[in-house]
Amino acid sequence: MKMKDLQGLSMPDLQKKLKDSRQELFNLRFQMATGQLANHRQIRHVRHNLAQILTEIHMKEFNAPSGPAPVEPEIRPRRGRAPAATEGTA
Repeated sequence: MKMKDLQGLSMPDLQKKLKDSRQELFNLRFQMATGQLANHRQIRHVRHNLAQILTEIHMKEFNAPSGPAPVEPEIRPRRGRAPAATEGTA
């Protein structure tokens, strides 16, 4: 699959292709382990496609407009030992 083809897909379609590619890779590895795989280059081809899909997903996530601006965390004083005057009263 070409990168231009992947760029035109939406995120749910890319997720579906990712799931299908991982399932195909699993099946090819299973066939190789049982001696049923005739063409070992298929595994390399599927891994290459998988990497392209993951790259496109990460690029879309990186370039996606983010939601609201991140909020600065509230700065709290460090928790430590209480002053000596309040330790004995209780």
